[in-house]
Amino acid sequence: MIRDPKSDTRRSAPILAALLGGVAMFGAAGAAASAADQAPARVEITEVGPVFATSSGMTLYNWAADAATPGISKCTNAHYQIQSEANYGNFPLPAPATRKTCAEKWPPFLASADAKATGDWSLIHRPDGAMQWAFQGRPLYASAKDHRPGDVNGEPVNVRDRAGWHVAKAPLDFPPGFKLVRLPEGLVLATEDGRPAYVRRGGRIQRTSSASTELLQPIAAPGLGHVTGKWSIVDGAAGSRQYAFDGEALYVLPVGLSETDIKEAGWTSAIFRRAAPLPPQIHTRPTILGHIYTAADGKSLYVLSCAELGAPDALPCDDPGDAAVYWSALCGAPAECSRRWRPYLAPANARPSGEWTIEEVSDPPFLDAAGATYPPGTPRVKAWAYRGKPLYTFVDDDVPGETLGHAIQYWNRSAFTVVNTPGEYRDN
Repeated sequence: MIRDPKSDTRRSAPILAALLGGVAMFGAAGAAASAADQAPARVEITEVGPVFATSSGMTLYNWAADAATPGISKCTNAHYQIQSEANYGNFPLPAPATRKTCAEKWPPFLASADAKATGDWSLIHRPDGAMQWAFQGRPLYASAKDHRPGDVNGEPVNVRDRAGWHVAKAPLDFPPGFKLVRLPEGLVLATEDGRPAYVRRGGRIQRTSSASTELLQPIAAPGLGHVTGKWSIVDGAAGSRQYAFDGEALYVLPVGLSETDIKEAGWTSAIFRRAAPLPPQIHTRPTILGHIYTAADGKSLYVLSCAELGAPDALPCDDPGDAAVYWSALCGAPAECSRRWRPYLAPANARPSGEWTIEEVSDPPFLDAAGATYPPGTPRVKAWAYRGKPLYTFVDDDVPGETLGHAIQYWNRSAFTVVNTPGEYRDN
């Protein structure tokens, strides 16, 4: 367990009207700083955005199942042996003796004995008598998959992950009407409807397309607005006021226009945090499933996602040591799975970058259908992983960009899926 010591706008519109609904007031800086000093968690800027983290920088998470019982954690150390399915009734969980508990996979963010609730931070009682921190009534947890500050390995890789765990996002000190979206280039400033903000680069631009300043709408700021940090309000055209970030005036592309001409004319996304570089062995490619990550030879990369949704704690079942039956059942036999799905090996000089890490996996993988994944004694290899999930290629993908292995699944428990690049799915 984790114990923390401190515990549709058109082209003719000159401005973005959606941002005129309120005044960006960021006063009371002293009070805000005091509240931050008292908070048991700090804010860490990660690849997926600002999140709450422990004092040592380890990412904190929420579980969707807790939303039904405010102030109560449903993630405990209870051991389960039975899972249920509406159409099939009750049946045993595989390998219940070695199955980890929810609290082992998602250690609660515990409070010290003298901790006091403050602001949005509250304390809840756990079944064993310990106190756990909650933010706005939602209990907080770490992830056993995270190994370094800033890791977000507990965050779903794609929309098919249904176990309900997500990073505990920290509130943004942004003017009203702004949020962050994640795109391949990194975390990008955007309007509430998800349109990225743009800034103009390169000074005097040689026009290579029809794009011009007039095609983009200045993001208007209220006349009495006040901002802090890297935010500012600058003079726009005809006496108007508009928002700027890091000294760059912000614009938005009207609905229905293409981004291509804009970028060719010298406009670029307003980046809040640039993405970590891709390792040299990881490439991207457009496919029928959108842009995905591939191996250097263009073969699609897949991850295995698994959750025991029939169990009361609906735990992920794709971690080392979990029962391997969900893997082997995808192919009918363990040896067949090991033949069809091959780990994407990392070279000896490979280095982690952002969400890309190198993990030891067994090879041949997952041969022990009745027991655990990565069984003891099986030879190990070093493979690329994304958010802690090892990456695999599929033997039937014969040409670059083929995705024949996508959505191969067993019941509703486990599935192989491609890994889309950021922006293909807005909740990535």
